[in-house]
Amino acid sequence: MRGAGKSAAKTGIGNRILRAPAFAYCRSAASGPLSLFCEQTDLALLAERHGTPLYVYSSETIRARLRAFGKAFCSVPHTLCYSVKANSTLAILRLVAREKAGFDVVSGGEVERVLRVRPKGARIVFSGVGKTVPEMELALKSGILLFNVESASELRTLAATAARLRKKASIAIRVNPDVSAKTHPYISTGLHEHKFGVPIPEARTLYAAAAKHPNLNVAGVSVHIGSQITDVGSFKDALQRVAELVRELRGAGHDIRYVDAGGGLGISYLATQTPFAEKVAVYAKAVLEPLRKLNVHLLLEPGRSIVGPAGVLLTRVIYRKTNNSKRFLIVDAAMNDLLRPSLYGAHHEMVPVKRFRVAQRFNAAISRAIPVAALAT
Repeated sequence: MRGAGKSAAKTGIGNRILRAPAFAYCRSAASGPLSLFCEQTDLALLAERHGTPLYVYSSETIRARLRAFGKAFCSVPHTLCYSVKANSTLAILRLVAREKAGFDVVSGGEVERVLRVRPKGARIVFSGVGKTVPEMELALKSGILLFNVESASELRTLAATAARLRKKASIAIRVNPDVSAKTHPYISTGLHEHKFGVPIPEARTLYAAAAKHPNLNVAGVSVHIGSQITDVGSFKDALQRVAELVRELRGAGHDIRYVDAGGGLGISYLATQTPFAEKVAVYAKAVLEPLRKLNVHLLLEPGRSIVGPAGVLLTRVIYRKTNNSKRFLIVDAAMNDLLRPSLYGAHHEMVPVKRFRVAQRFNAAISRAIPVAALAT
């Protein structure tokens, strides 16, 4: 939401903070129901104006989380590269760009979206296992910061493409450290059985090959072990192996200037959450300890942890039904609007946008098709 000078938690009568800093129930009149606000805006009014299903994001929360990352890592040279796949809406990308962050992309389409909000590509990191030649061409012509290379065949293709365009591609090899992320198997990427990254012994060979090519510039080491990781010990274990590789590569004559630590910091999908500044500080300690005295520029790729808690999905209850003794509420949002529960059993808090007094029970309000909100999108 734009133009909010104060969070919803600071205004109104009879407030109840649902998710700081932006989401709270407020009562504008002593006799009225509590309504869920995003910053200074009543979500019920947005549902009425724009219809449902409707995604709403708090710019205040996004800014606060980006700044929390910046503060947690202020002791080292670093660049936040927002993971565009988390949410590629142009308004969010513009907000991220205004906060001086970079971008992590995984497709040519994402490169094009980033270039619409920041015409120069100098703060773009290109990840992903399936980069095509046209995507490489676009990235090279845009002057991106770094390609995270995921295989020997990709390295050969990138080298040939750069040579044909008479460009030089800065690269990092994404290594697979064989570290468990202790997360859902669908979003775990750091074990040897996963398709992502290159085993460290093979990476040594790829660095040697890249250093011989005139159109490749060996610049860093990359790692990303998965998403929705809540055990920061997994990050520490992975980066200890990365740090050992950096020392070895430098000893072999490679000028390793960047370590891309990837993303993956998990969030809570419950209404109550640990203050994010505390959580990211613990994460930063786990990341930075193995890299001490390496004198590298750290790249970070947060995505979900920036935008997930900043959003809600507004959906409207349209029907009630009972099958045998089980009761259902039918809403106008479907799995195409919120895939995670169907994909891997994810949990999202569901809350009413309007909270009525005892005399106005929520069940009675359902007949008026009241909107509800799914938290942490």
